Amino acid sequence: MIFFTTFVTITRHNQQSAEERRGTPARVEGGTILLPIGTDVQAGDHLEHRLANDESRTMVVIDVVPPQLTAASKSDDDHIAVTCVPVERVAMPQCLTPGLHPALSVPVKLAEDGRTSEAVIEAFRLVEDRVRLLTGSDRSGHTLMESVFGTRPPELDITTAAGPAARDEGEGFRLLFLGAMLGLRSPHEAAGGIPPTLEETLEYLALASMLLRRLDRAATRLAEAIRFIRL
Repeated sequence: MIFFTTFVTITRHNQQSAEERRGTPARVEGGTILLPIGTDVQAGDHLEHRLANDESRTMVVIDVVPPQLTAASKSDDDHIAVTCVPVERVAMPQCLTPGLHPALSVPVKLAEDGRTSEAVIEAFRLVEDRVRLLTGSDRSGHTLMESVFGTRPPELDITTAAGPAARDEGEGFRLLFLGAMLGLRSPHEAAGGIPPTLEETLEYLALASMLLRRLDRAATRLAEAIRFIRL
């Protein structure tokens, strides 16, 4: 039997950005936190506890080891071991964030608050919503992107080149829009994934920013086409 010597607060953010908080006894051993068996904890949760100097420290869970894998004897199977790493609650580099698309202000704030998975989800939700707005489509995710960029010609022209090069560019961006939905947003919406680091999040936001600026280009071309028709 082990003795729990402190108390931690477990915070979990769901897909609707709601926050669930609950407390539990614990024992902190560096990057490993021991919790009573049966505690509801999973990868991606944040654990907050007080250090000896009364400062608050927040860790993010990257692995939960069941008791049967940690117990040396039956007397030790009264706890679970949670592997954690510190959450760096620092602002995004100021030399980089001004270059991101203005629409990404909310994802940037989420990232600064340590809610990196939510930041990625929100960034690519903004991309999805912009494509819907420009096309009037009620589809979503990769289905939306394939229906918009997989047609010939595509519903939205986001290219900068001309001729055969434009076709290649368009195909490349079709894959980027599809990949953003399938390979970047969807895994972070799934429960239990490891949140990206601050640096990884900035890279995701940079891609979302590029896609949003290409959609700005498409919006300008749509507006010019409408003005031409009215003339």
